[in-house]
Amino acid sequence: METRQTSRLRLISLFEDLSEPDLARIARSCVSRSYERGTQVYGEHDEATDVFFILEGTVRINSTSSEGREIIFNDLGVGHMFGEFAAIDGLPRSATVMALTDCVLASMPAARFFELLKENGTVSTRLIQLLVTKIRAASERVFEVSALAIRERVRRELLRMAADGTKTGRSVVISNAPTHYDLAARIGSHREAVTRELNRLAEEKVVEIGRRQLRIVDIRLLQNAEDD
Repeated sequence: METRQTSRLRLISLFEDLSEPDLARIARSCVSRSYERGTQVYGEHDEATDVFFILEGTVRINSTSSEGREIIFNDLGVGHMFGEFAAIDGLPRSATVMALTDCVLASMPAARFFELLKENGTVSTRLIQLLVTKIRAASERVFEVSALAIRERVRRELLRMAADGTKTGRSVVISNAPTHYDLAARIGSHREAVTRELNRLAEEKVVEIGRRQLRIVDIRLLQNAEDD
């Protein structure tokens, strides 16, 4: 069981450069648990401080306003980690995490996580790199919501999703595409505005919209749409 846990931890970007003995020690500090789709891993303002590593499945990180408006910060899959902010600063959770699919997550107590950072420079350096990446992404999102019109926000989000899509020539297929509601929650808008913009892109033959699938006809058309 420990060998399987160790091999799965190799998938985590924080640990990708570690030796097998180091991974084995980390595995002994983690507890794995399965979460069914729709299960809450933890809620916003919870005081638990464990760090989580995604071994199987996808989780969604979001927040809901007092008026019930949802903001989706990110969907994370295998290889990612979450919960490190509370582990580092000891403050309550800043967002809610839900299992978007059936998941297997490994958790590590905050105290052990700190010990790992102190004793392993490779992990500490990698964590700094991952945190900088998250800060850059968050800064980009703040700029988009604050300064850009809905048309440009939709375009940029589609390009982000296209990076993980299936490419055939200049065409890109985005499988399991988010609903119009989910897309709106990602970019700080509302469903009706997103629907109008996607319909416009479909009329202009930039995208083709199917059931939970979106095809970008020619990625160059979407990349150059900012100039229109």
